[in-house]
Amino acid sequence: MKSSAITALPLHRVLAAQAGALPEKIFLYHKDGNYSYAQLHDLVRRHAGFLLAHGVGRGDRVCLLLPRVPELIVSFLAATRIGALPVPVNYLLPAEHVVQFLRDLQPRAIIAHDKLVPSVLDEFLAEEDQLLRIDVSNRRSRWVPWRQAFGEAIGTGEWEPASENLAYLNLTTGSSGQPKGALATHANIYWNTRAAVEALTLTQDDVHLCMFAAFAHPHELFARALYTGASLVMLEELSPRILVATIRRHGVSCLMGLAPMYAMLAAHGGSLDMPSLRVAESGGMYTRPEINEAFFRAFGRPILSVWGSTETTGIALANTPDGYRIDGSMGRVCPHYQARLVDEEGGDVPSGEIGELCLRGPGVVGGYEGLTLATDRDGWYLSGDMARRDEAWYYFAGRKNEMIKVAGLKVHPAQIELVLLEHPMVAEAAVVGIPDRRKGAVAKAFVVAMLGQGVDRDELLHFCKQRMPSYMVPRQLEVWDSLPKIGSGKINKRLLLEQ
Repeated sequence: MKSSAITALPLHRVLAAQAGALPEKIFLYHKDGNYSYAQLHDLVRRHAGFLLAHGVGRGDRVCLLLPRVPELIVSFLAATRIGALPVPVNYLLPAEHVVQFLRDLQPRAIIAHDKLVPSVLDEFLAEEDQLLRIDVSNRRSRWVPWRQAFGEAIGTGEWEPASENLAYLNLTTGSSGQPKGALATHANIYWNTRAAVEALTLTQDDVHLCMFAAFAHPHELFARALYTGASLVMLEELSPRILVATIRRHGVSCLMGLAPMYAMLAAHGGSLDMPSLRVAESGGMYTRPEINEAFFRAFGRPILSVWGSTETTGIALANTPDGYRIDGSMGRVCPHYQARLVDEEGGDVPSGEIGELCLRGPGVVGGYEGLTLATDRDGWYLSGDMARRDEAWYYFAGRKNEMIKVAGLKVHPAQIELVLLEHPMVAEAAVVGIPDRRKGAVAKAFVVAMLGQGVDRDELLHFCKQRMPSYMVPRQLEVWDSLPKIGSGKINKRLLLEQ
């Protein structure tokens, strides 16, 4: 069925429908207590009523400085119900950056956990006497304790958002510059969630566990379970035994996480078992083929690598239970999205050649806060990611703005990184372009050795020379103890360049 033939439901309508159809079903499992659909609906309506009574309304920004806790879901849904925009804040950023972000954003409310509030935030708060402050840990003086942040339930006669209204402001990772605030509508969330549900064949019987950071696509923590009438588990700790024990206790069937989590599970595979797990989804960063292979050997099921962005509101390419590759592919195009690869003139590139990944569909956001989305004249979103296609399968080839021109020849850092990661002693690799007087630019590599192993620089360069053209071989190579990361877990190449 075409997307245009279906009405996209806003979040509050979906929650109300599920609370009516499945009132006693447990929606959320958490160590501090479980919540049924009816209980969640009641909490959201009463928290929305509290926010409204305290001056928060349509278009206001509500900053969420929260980990993976139930309060994140309640506050997110309550803010969207009254037309306010929840804004998840990257609490892993330096404290000064968090304060500057809040100054620029001018929020009407902030909902935070005490352990994530930096001390320098007090100076900002002293300037903002009209800012509503809610503390979910119930510890901070002069903040409203979470248990008191509930009022009279918002009535059905109150204004309610439609599918075309904005739902939240989600920051891009900022891996190559200043983060931008992508503005997602209720319809964007609906169609992205529907795409994931159809691609991964999700049902009401599933139990979801998402281990992505709470500030990265927070709707993906709960939306799939909400739209299908399923259940979800929220877990803050990330250790193999706690994770597997949680999966076994609740019968988790759908797991979302980053590649390092799956590598960690694979390393403990002989002593762990997860019979209920049906979908092991990996996104946010490249998942190396050897991690896929190790996980498959340990658990007898594949890691389903996916690709998505803030601008596509989540996944748009995916390996799926009925069709997957464990060779590093990002997957095939999800339902309700279209994809193509284009050259610098905007023409389609042949299969096997590298081009810029462009996407279109109702899950793609309309723009950023104060900025327009990079699109071509036909409305295709220009992602800035370079990829190649083998039949229907897409493979990541680097960022467009990271491409290195060596004596006029194009070199994509990801091509070199993949070769370096083939070496058994290399755990992480990053490649950047540096100026060169003769060739214009050359590649410089940074690697991290496997735990307890050493890496010989000359051996690595020889390894590269055997596997790539001479112009692609890094002219410089450094071995580091660790590489700088941004909040999503991606390597921060901007910091490497600044070094």
